[in-house]
Amino acid sequence: GASDYPSLWMQAPREGMNLHWDGNNPSVAERNLSAALGAGVTPVTVDRPAIARIEGWMRDLPPPAWPGPVDEALAQQGAGVFAEHCAACHGMGGPEGYDYSTDRHPALGQVVPLDEIGTDPGRWASYTPDFSAAQNTLYAGYPWRFSHFRKTDGYANHPLDGIWARSPYLHNGAVPTLADLLEPAEARPGIWWRGHEELDLDRVGYRSRVPGPDLFRYDTAAPGNSNAGHDYGTALPAAEKAALVEYMKTL
Repeated sequence: GASDYPSLWMQAPREGMNLHWDGNNPSVAERNLSAALGAGVTPVTVDRPAIARIEGWMRDLPPPAWPGPVDEALAQQGAGVFAEHCAACHGMGGPEGYDYSTDRHPALGQVVPLDEIGTDPGRWASYTPDFSAAQNTLYAGYPWRFSHFRKTDGYANHPLDGIWARSPYLHNGAVPTLADLLEPAEARPGIWWRGHEELDLDRVGYRSRVPGPDLFRYDTAAPGNSNAGHDYGTALPAAEKAALVEYMKTL
């Protein structure tokens, strides 16, 4: 199942949220240990002090600031649109910083069933109940053994802090810009090029429409690459979509 890397900043407020794209573990520590396994360590060779130093750095690492201009008046309009249509699932930015409260934003960090979110099922299907059971046997006999992995019924809602820097979007990186994500699936790019280092300051994401010799041709018709789903906000008027994108530059 194709998947894109999520952010590594501000991990402290994510503790207890359903982590990984399918929300299969709420423990930041277990998430990090499983990543270490993926990088080649074993329960015998894992360097816990080194991982702890990285965890400490990530806990309060601020998201990167938007590097371009912001239309403050338009962004203020977008804040109201975001509060109405997005904050319940993703939290909310503000003058005092990002609000990660799961009390004020009840769906933040929660898993949305696959038949509701409608995004590509490949990542979800690749993680089976047997896989999760096997993961929970890892590090057996050690105080940090796994115990929280489980199979879920969909994908998890995450905070959108620093969302401008996380292009492309959706769990599989199938949508190149925020402006594209606010369009219905049939209006999103079906083929585009990944690997540009230049930002699209208007649509918010990396430039993706022009091919190049060192770029990856992303075909949304390939297995695991569907850009469908997450239809939230796609029916908004064009002016509200523009305001919403402007506001998300500030998160």
